[in-house]
Parts: sequence; C-alpha cells; structure tokens
Amino acid sequence: MLDAFRVPERVPKSIGSERLILRQYRTTDADALAELLAVSFKDHLEPWSPPGMMQEAGERRAAREHILMALDKWDDGSDYRFFITRRETGEIVGQIGLTQIVRGVSHSCFIGYWIGLPYVRQAYATEALVLAMEFAFDVLKLHRITLWISPENEPSLKIPSKLGLRFEGTALRGLFLGDHWQDTHIYAVTSEEWIERKEEWRKKFAP
Repeated sequence: MLDAFRVPERVPKSIGSERLILRQYRTTDADALAELLAVSFKDHLEPWSPPGMMQEAGERRAAREHILMALDKWDDGSDYRFFITRRETGEIVGQIGLTQIVRGVSHSCFIGYWIGLPYVRQAYATEALVLAMEFAFDVLKLHRITLWISPENEPSLKIPSKLGLRFEGTALRGLFLGDHWQDTHIYAVTSEEWIERKEEWRKKFAP
C-alpha cells in the first residue's frame, strides 16, 4: 500500500479529448496568459480570485512569475496546473489545477478552474474537469478530489451539479476570495466513484 502513496516516476505533461488539451505551463505562455487575464479579470474572475494570484492581471511580469511558481510545484509534485487549450488552434481558453496534493493519510487534492471571458458558455470547464479527474485518479492514483466553490459563483456551481458530484456541505467563511471571506460549497468525488462513472463522464462530457 505504501507504494501507492508515492509520487509517480513518470507524469505526462498533457491529457486531452477530441476538443481540448490540458497541458503543462510553459514560460513562453506569459504573454498569452497576461492578455487573457487582461480581458477576463474585472467583473468576471475578480470576485473569485485568491489574494495575490491575479492582483496584477494583464501584466506580463506577474504572469511569468505565476508560471514559474507553478512549474516549481509541478517538479516537486505538490501541484499540477494546466492551461486548458483548444486542440485545433492551441489557444489558451482557461486554467485548471490539482493543488495542495496530500499523499498518505488522505491521498487527495483540490481542483480549481477558470475560463477566460471570451470562451465562457462553451462547456470547456466541464470537459476540463473530467480530464483533470482522469489525471488525478488514473495517473496520480489519488483517492479523493474536493472542489470548494462560492455559493454566489453560479457558473462554477453548474459544473459539479451537471456531473452529479457529491455535495458535502458548506464551509462558513471558508475561503478569502475577491476582497473578503466567503462561504464555500464543498463537492467531492473518490476514486471508487470515478471507476464507476468514468466511462459515462468521458463519453458524455469529454469524448
């Protein structure tokens, strides 16, 4: 059992569907990330953003620093962050991350995601979440995934609801997002549930 708790020796840098590819960050993505954040931050991402992460949205230097931090965490196996890209064009439409990975006693992670404003309402986040779950369970061999979403973030709440992920309750003032503490709804899925439903989810949402 202890072997199952170890970081995999080989972790692929991408995973895809017919429409999307989730891929590891590259330092050359700084300009594209800055441009996407510049048009997406205010009135779209700002209310749900953690402090510091996007305070300088649209600035290439801040985007590059974010990418370098993410690459360091990828290398040490504590976070795996992906750009959500269109397979056909390669353009970045958003981001999804498996973060705060804990191996051993809980063998789990959190998943967070965002879609750039020009690309909303195209089911990219749902598709990306299914791919991220596949990466977490089939590649990293984790046991549990948790999503924390503000009750006011209606677009994000639709995604676990659409997939039928288990609602576990509400953490009062659980996350500091935007500029204040917010309650967060908690959704979760375990590897047992993934095994039972992954063919359904892949076929329906991420073929």
